[in-house]
Amino acid sequence: MGFTENGVMIDLDEVRNVVDSCDVFTIGFRLFPQRLIVDTRTSEAEGPMVEVIEPVGTVEERFFWLGKRRPEFGVPEQFTFFVWPHSCRFLKECGVADRIRKRLQGAGRPEAGRQLKVALAELTRLERQAELEAVRGRDHHTLWSRS
Repeated sequence: MGFTENGVMIDLDEVRNVVDSCDVFTIGFRLFPQRLIVDTRTSEAEGPMVEVIEPVGTVEERFFWLGKRRPEFGVPEQFTFFVWPHSCRFLKECGVADRIRKRLQGAGRPEAGRQLKVALAELTRLERQAELEAVRGRDHHTLWSRS
């Protein structure tokens, strides 16, 4: 465990373990509601899936969504959700994004790497948009208002 960009301690070894071992994992972010879902399962017809998705209320809803989106695979054997308490930039800087990329490359499907690149760009855009909205005061409340 170590300190990171915002002083929060995170167990990067545990995050790496999730990336290396889970069939499906979903990452939530602190500034915006969308999630990154990574489904590493493959078949002859279908490769891994990486997408930015809307949140759901329960794990059952996510399994239902996955069943509709990828009916060939059924319920994942190992599914994990965790919140990434840092920036998208730090997800790249600390090597987690590369770890995901390497896991997807193991499937031998180049489109998965492209999906990850597109998803990371979208997450960065969402984060920047959320930061700008906070600065502008939209959908945010100040603790100290001007007198």
